[in-house]
Amino acid sequence: MDTFYDKQMSELCREYNAYVAQAQNTNRRNNYTVSVDEYKFYIKAAETARKISNLNASERAVFQQWSDRAVMNERKAIQIYNILNPQKPEEPEKPAPQDSGKKSSQPAQPQPERNVPTSAKEGQYVTTASGFRTRNASDDVSAETIEKWYQEKPNHGLADIVGMEDMKKTITEEIIENIGWDKTDALLDIPALKSFLFYGPFGTGKSHFVEAVARELMDKGFKFIKLTGSDVHDSYVGVGEKIVQTAFKEAVDNAPAILYFDEFENMCPEREQTTEGHEKRLTVAFMEAYNIINNSDKPIVFLAATNYPDKVEHAMLSRIITNVPVPLPSEEVRLEFFKKKTAGFMLEDGFDYEYMADVTDNYSFRDLKKIVDRLKLTVKSEAKKRFTVYDDAGNRLPEESDESVSNAIAEGRIRVTKEMFDQIYNTTPPEKKSEILASIEAFENKT
Repeated sequence: MDTFYDKQMSELCREYNAYVAQAQNTNRRNNYTVSVDEYKFYIKAAETARKISNLNASERAVFQQWSDRAVMNERKAIQIYNILNPQKPEEPEKPAPQDSGKKSSQPAQPQPERNVPTSAKEGQYVTTASGFRTRNASDDVSAETIEKWYQEKPNHGLADIVGMEDMKKTITEEIIENIGWDKTDALLDIPALKSFLFYGPFGTGKSHFVEAVARELMDKGFKFIKLTGSDVHDSYVGVGEKIVQTAFKEAVDNAPAILYFDEFENMCPEREQTTEGHEKRLTVAFMEAYNIINNSDKPIVFLAATNYPDKVEHAMLSRIITNVPVPLPSEEVRLEFFKKKTAGFMLEDGFDYEYMADVTDNYSFRDLKKIVDRLKLTVKSEAKKRFTVYDDAGNRLPEESDESVSNAIAEGRIRVTKEMFDQIYNTTPPEKKSEILASIEAFENKT
């Protein structure tokens, strides 16, 4: 039976998809001319994406995915608003939008702040207010936008990853241990470009693993450039293609660099599976842009991640050197995960981690984390009931209570019981994966 969360997610996702479809259909009906109605639909889509993001505040990957989609729709709404409301120097007040000659009032929704692009003629350097510098800015892709693609060094490396031993071995041997052999590589004519596609069900830790790889390489001087589907997709013809081309140029200009594309199926979709002309053009542009780093002699690591490898253009897949499957965690990995993530408290006698690992078959890391998070909250709640300290008047003493509760947990006076675990396990089902697993199996059978 679906949980309250499942029902909310299902309703909100249907609502979001409906608004986006209405916006796109409105644009097509108006012969690809923007309108107030299209603007309103994107605003509603952004608001719905924010609701979904907030609903998943405890799940970093899902939260970020829907936050990115909210930003993407807000950007589209801003662009439409600015087209409908051209700002002339002598006209400080913006007129109400007009919809293809039809009378319409100005939208009541508050407007997101607009980032004014910083552009330059091709080849000229542009410096942002923060000091970031690029020569790849344009009217369509601002220097501020490019700056946001650069990521801070992640706080975890490969040693912090639970399981994934084969993946760690592959990455270590093919990338990390091969850095610094320039003369040998030149003698053997080994390409400087390394490329990997990570694919697997959602929640298996693909992005987390990529960040760990990035950490290892950034320690060796690499820069980390990351784009998601929301960074690339744009409602105006040609802009998405320019964003992709700019990202590849930026990687070459700033090598050694990691160029990472998440939600890869949305950036380079299989042309035979889509009827949308702009998606086909984006795929062609992506493959052409890939040649920029493929033909370069600069040290660049190209990484991409997808839940749906069968939806990625096959011609692009043939260009990528190594495909890396990211499966659901095995029983052994689940065992290590529970041990590591619940190290702050003890189990009751007769209850062990082996049981936890055994009953969570077909669970992703995200699914496992939900169980662990609820376990922690339950342990804390039980400890608070028993070990909170009060004064003579019955008022809680905050510092004394915190120390008393933490000591009780650390000393094993509050333990996780099998009954406690089973109650959480039975009310925290894994996300449904049958469709995506079938899709991945079909992809692997073809490759």
